[in-house]
Amino acid sequence: MSKKVISFLLLWSCGAPAAAFAGFFSKKDDRWNAYVARVEQVASSERAIPKAAIERTVQFLNSNRSRLESRINNKSVVIINDFTEESTRDRMFVIYVYLGKVERYKVAHGIGSGEGPHVYKCSNTEGSKATPPGFMLVQNENRNSSFGSALYMDSLESRNSNSRERAVVFHPNKSAAERARILREYGFIDLSEGCTQLTKEDYYKLKPRVQGGSLLYNFCPEDAD
Repeated sequence: MSKKVISFLLLWSCGAPAAAFAGFFSKKDDRWNAYVARVEQVASSERAIPKAAIERTVQFLNSNRSRLESRINNKSVVIINDFTEESTRDRMFVIYVYLGKVERYKVAHGIGSGEGPHVYKCSNTEGSKATPPGFMLVQNENRNSSFGSALYMDSLESRNSNSRERAVVFHPNKSAAERARILREYGFIDLSEGCTQLTKEDYYKLKPRVQGGSLLYNFCPEDAD
């Protein structure tokens, strides 16, 4: 039994006044509110992140606290994929909530979202090969993936509810050199089938930091309207 539970039971058994219980629970409230405030603060320090993406992230966290608080187990990182930007840009923003910094990476989108550098639509439809919109969790490793390693992604919204069935994961594909060659030849980077697809180098750098239940947001064109 945790120290926190023991403390609560002691308060209850001793007939502590209501104010004592309010103080007990307010600490939990303060931690969540501080987390959300910190996400907003650090994300806002990176001017390239769309304001609408930050506002939607904060709104989502505040509106869904009761079910998110126990599911976002890795609160050290939040990822925003800005799919209103073209794939030639570093449009993945990795927000280090408590370190107070933001890193940027290139990330592929699904071929069903646009056969080129731009995302025109996101989709939850099976067989669409499109990037799913909205908020998801980056979970633990699937070592049996065809990519050698991949991180499961769990839906947090009805608009991306088919992600597991579609085998949408966070995974590596090309090396940095291969991606650079594709970019030179075609004017855009490699495409996925809806997955969050990184270079091998970026994936293995980020894997230990983002796995275990971190929040990821695919900010799609429909969210920017």
